[in-house]
Amino acid sequence: MAKMEFDLLVTGGTVVTADATFAADIAVRDGKIAAVLPQSKIQNPKSKIVIDASGCYVLPGAIDAHVHLQMPTGVGYTADDWAAGTRAAAMGGTTCVIDFVETEPGERLTDALGKRLDEAREAVIDFGLHMTIQPDEHPIAGIPRRVSARRLAEMREAYEAGCASFKLYMAYPGFQVSDGDLLRALRAVAELNALACIHAENGDVIEVLREAVVDHPERAIHHARTRPPANEHEAVTRAVLCAELSGARVMIFHIGCEAAARVVADAKLRGNDRVFGETCPHYLTLTEDALAREDGRLWVCAPPLRPQADQDAMWRMLASCALDVVGTDHCPFTRAQKDAGALDFRRAPGGIPGIETRLGLLHEFGVRRGRITLNDWVRVCCARPAELYGLADKGRIAVGYDADLVVFDPTLHKTLAAGELNSAIDWSAYEGVTCAGWARDVIARGDVVVRDQQWVGRAGRGQFARRDFAGVTRAVAPATRFR
Repeated sequence: MAKMEFDLLVTGGTVVTADATFAADIAVRDGKIAAVLPQSKIQNPKSKIVIDASGCYVLPGAIDAHVHLQMPTGVGYTADDWAAGTRAAAMGGTTCVIDFVETEPGERLTDALGKRLDEAREAVIDFGLHMTIQPDEHPIAGIPRRVSARRLAEMREAYEAGCASFKLYMAYPGFQVSDGDLLRALRAVAELNALACIHAENGDVIEVLREAVVDHPERAIHHARTRPPANEHEAVTRAVLCAELSGARVMIFHIGCEAAARVVADAKLRGNDRVFGETCPHYLTLTEDALAREDGRLWVCAPPLRPQADQDAMWRMLASCALDVVGTDHCPFTRAQKDAGALDFRRAPGGIPGIETRLGLLHEFGVRRGRITLNDWVRVCCARPAELYGLADKGRIAVGYDADLVVFDPTLHKTLAAGELNSAIDWSAYEGVTCAGWARDVIARGDVVVRDQQWVGRAGRGQFARRDFAGVTRAVAPATRFR
């Protein structure tokens, strides 16, 4: 082969994709993958940068399609702004995130999008945005607020502006939509050929159960008791029903219990190729025992952490393709913010950090322990998110795709202590855990942003990833490995 000139070469590594594992060298030019060739086949190459990946895995950049950066809450903004949060993501091997847009009363969806894009100017990696659809029509004579026809009509403008997915809540006052509005919104999603992302819990039942907690409200374990698995299971069942009635493509976010995951699996077994499921690292590595600690409020999230049996089931569901992706639902709060719930768990802001630790945790608790394969790992963290969220240029190591690459060294050891991580919080959900294997080098659209575990990127280099599903007449073919 003749001499070639490239911007960057990754040589000597073992390439791991969702489908195969093989030795190859990867050449990058103008931010794209220019060649994937058997090692030693690139003769006398010229390259500005050469990264020796010998002894390491080379993965597509991981995609975290569920994060909450710089989000306003009742205890202030989430601790990570766009600069800190995306830097932490990159340090852990994630090269693209998808966050959310929420509207003020009366605000148009596209106006809210413009404000969110302005906030994200300091992002160091590429990012997409989900558009949240909230009740916006004022109540009449005590009737709860609902989603207006005007809001549903605005969804097309948001889609055309690059937001190909829409978030809907079945819980939380102010965000919760009725079953009727859920169906109406899903019809609008289907008409756009977009994707709906659903927080599936029965909010009305949760509020009644929370009101009934009188004794020892400081105990965070009540959080799990007032959001039992049956509540999640019932809501996922309703969400899937509405998805099937509307024909919409639907992702059920943060599934934490076996019963809820089985609703998604059963839909796939019925031949529904438009229903997908996400779980999160905390449901795969933690249990509700964390909520029983004196400082259990730190681990308050929704749905709550579950018993060990549900954790085991989540791994089986991932390995069998019943669940499709792992997103972090990264929602970071400091100890001081979490301490709002010191006397009453209901006042603790919900969320567990995870934007930096996902890839390492799934390698440690999944691959190394035989629960998933290397290819499963890449499937749920890289390839499948790109497919399902409309990131057409990401998630694969192939010519023409964005040069988002991770050199993952299985011999590195990373301690997940607060002082060892990059999120702007002062505690770690995984204190005491050490991962054997970590991202050593990270390349984002051709730029080396992490080298030998050191940050070398620059603020503001991230770009808004406009997404659509143009030309997609049906979802990605359903997984059939599970039984």
